[in-house]
Amino acid sequence: MTRRSLRLAQRRRRCAPAKMLLATLGTVGAIVLGVTAGGGTYAAWTAAAPAAAAATLQAGSAELSAADLKLSATGMYPGRTAYSSSVVRNTGTTPLALALGNVAAATSNGLTAALVVTVGTTASAADCTAGRVTPKATTSVGSGVASDLQVTLAPGASATLCVGLSLPLTAPASAAGITASGLSLTIRGTQVHP
Repeated sequence: MTRRSLRLAQRRRRCAPAKMLLATLGTVGAIVLGVTAGGGTYAAWTAAAPAAAAATLQAGSAELSAADLKLSATGMYPGRTAYSSSVVRNTGTTPLALALGNVAAATSNGLTAALVVTVGTTASAADCTAGRVTPKATTSVGSGVASDLQVTLAPGASATLCVGLSLPLTAPASAAGITASGLSLTIRGTQVHP
């Protein structure tokens, strides 16, 4: 390449952006001129309508009621289990999944530390009293760990729970002759998401 052709190429490269800008401005100008000269009617439409009746929103509720548990566990010895049933009802407005919550004792001693609590569902109180119910959850007094009972109650529905209180064969000698009173059992209901 000669010096002269090199200078011409450099000049063309410097002029190229200016030529492109002029061509773009010319095109935009022609479009604006065409739209303006052509005339016409332009409109932006907006529509509004009143809402029908106002909607009322109401939060649901999660509530359980349970019949008193009458569990007599006097004369407990290693290997014995006492059973009693209680009907739990969903008195709220949302489905609830049931779980065995905390089992607590008013006093903590060797007997309460050894006790095992089981809960299952049953069709009849007689099956529960006879010990013919397979437990869905097992815990010890004071564990505080929730166990799923594999039962979901629709609003207004109920289930009969069978609670078993046992002293295992492996109970320590320190559990002998001690009294445990004031045991409380918590059944939890957790909302089931649709």
